[in-house]
Amino acid sequence: MEGLSDEPKLFPDCCAGLSRPMLKTLASRLPQHPALVLSIGCGSGLLEGLLLLVTDEQVNVLGVEVASCVNKHLPERRLLRVQSTSSLHPEALLASTLLFVYPRQPTLLTRYMETFYQGALEQVVWLGHRSDWPEIEDVLTPFFDEIEVVEGPGMMEYELLVFATLPHGR
Repeated sequence: MEGLSDEPKLFPDCCAGLSRPMLKTLASRLPQHPALVLSIGCGSGLLEGLLLLVTDEQVNVLGVEVASCVNKHLPERRLLRVQSTSSLHPEALLASTLLFVYPRQPTLLTRYMETFYQGALEQVVWLGHRSDWPEIEDVLTPFFDEIEVVEGPGMMEYELLVFATLPHGR
């Protein structure tokens, strides 16, 4: 957790601003073992590696990324590979939480929802730029009864952390 503080900071290996309070908020809302958390498009794995660290590996987080992306922070056993940036990983059927951090293609989130909504999914967590939120909200609203937007201490002013829970019809 070197370099982390109470104020959000950008790191070269992560799109999102990271801080101790943001990680604490995120970690407190993720299910513990044996529930599965999949981080779709994990990049270098910095955020996921920090989540493992701050939760003492009590959160079972796996990263999903394309083969060409260099993983610097996640143990290899915690990394699942997909063929392309538009590919879905079948393990999502077993995930209780899907985590999306600055997804490049909101349509990918839509495809994950449409494909795996009837699986074990209980929650989607989205972290991104507030200007992207209206499009993401349109994706999540048809699937979830409760959507909580978190902003404030430990967050970059231009970012939102969103928790979508209580899937419709379950």
